[in-house]
Amino acid sequence: MNYRNRYSVSQTREFMATIAEVAQRAGVSTKTVSRVMNNYEHISSKTRDKVERAIEELSFQPGFATTASRIGESLSIGMLYGDPSSGYQARLNHAVLKACSDARRYLAVELFDEKSTDWRHQLESFLDRTGVRNLILVPPMCDSADLHELLRERGVRHVLISPSRPVSGDISIVMDEFRASREITNHIIELGHKRIGHISGHPDHVATILRRQGFEEAMAKAGLATDEFMVVKSGRFRFRAALQCAEDMLSSPNPPTAIFAANDEMASAVVMAANRLGLRVPEDLSVAGFDDAPIASVMWPDLTTIAQPFEKIGEAAVSAFMKNRPSDEQVSETIVLPHQLIVRASTGPVKS
Repeated sequence: MNYRNRYSVSQTREFMATIAEVAQRAGVSTKTVSRVMNNYEHISSKTRDKVERAIEELSFQPGFATTASRIGESLSIGMLYGDPSSGYQARLNHAVLKACSDARRYLAVELFDEKSTDWRHQLESFLDRTGVRNLILVPPMCDSADLHELLRERGVRHVLISPSRPVSGDISIVMDEFRASREITNHIIELGHKRIGHISGHPDHVATILRRQGFEEAMAKAGLATDEFMVVKSGRFRFRAALQCAEDMLSSPNPPTAIFAANDEMASAVVMAANRLGLRVPEDLSVAGFDDAPIASVMWPDLTTIAQPFEKIGEAAVSAFMKNRPSDEQVSETIVLPHQLIVRASTGPVKS
């Protein structure tokens, strides 16, 4: 049966059947459906008939999936992302795209909300339409146990970017967020600052926790981990939320002389808040960020920050799929990549 030409490709995603629904209708596994679609031998005629009947009844349209599996599953890599406006996500997307291009692999991306009520159908539809069998998961969806389980059921290999903890059977790519945050906080302390604010990120992201912990340890070792010296507010990795946090901090009776924000977008909001209040950066207020987003090097003053190794993250993720392993083989590995403290004009000695 020629599945690719048999059914119309004009179905909308809302009504498109998934391979899991075909498997359920036929009473077989998704792997069996895939094998029937790809004309595997050693499939009984009874099983083949049941699968083909289910495909017909559901008007299943495999789209690119059939082609992808014929040319080799390792040629296609997928990535799910939940925040296209994020500077972190934009740089990671570019790094993975470049790594795929260098490796002569295809990249399929999907805007995805793992908290949506129909996330399972959305993911299965994406896998069916694209034929992706190698998937990159970024925070916070890389920590979803339900998502991992579904991917294993489908035989989809996946790499986790910055998960909260290593997952048995998965490859994790991480940077030492704790150490990086501690290092940039120590830089601020060494400039003579004692009253230091921290604007943390989204509570669902493990990076938020690790960056705050690194900040707190550096403050504790300097004897500054008290309310007299340390103030923490949540900016959720967002400019507007961070702007309000910064204005609240800087308008307080005992404002900080330096603020470390958990990403560069929030750090840029701190600079705006300082300008609104007539404070000079870094003469009156030192500001530091995290990620080395594009804005960090073009704003004024340019931003002291931690550079994430985005290019190396992309290369490591793609190369993990290049190894000649079966999709159902479980391999546990954690790849730790280095960070870099970049000191620019936004931090300076505390005002005497």
